[in-house]
Amino acid sequence: MFIVPISSSIQPVESIFDREDTKLETKEDTPQFSDVFKEIFGEVQETQKTLQEDAVRLTMGEIDDLHTIYNNMTKASVAVETFVAVKDAAVNAYNSILQITM
Repeated sequence: MFIVPISSSIQPVESIFDREDTKLETKEDTPQFSDVFKEIFGEVQETQKTLQEDAVRLTMGEIDDLHTIYNNMTKASVAVETFVAVKDAAVNAYNSILQITM
């Protein structure tokens, strides 16, 4: 077994502060966190609205199949749980960033 010295392949690390072209570029096809958060929140609102409409139609006697209501309740529950999980992850990440000392 040959041992190859790594000193010949190590290049000095450039600091991002040394470079003048330090613009942060975002790709157009990469979704931003705010877009994802807004989309999840929109889904929560949509499922809650559907659930409220189902409740009104059920009390009026316009719905004969309860499995549709159950499916809509499950969709709303999953949407809310997803939203809360994303919100908690964002808050935890923000708190972790605040605890970083410079």
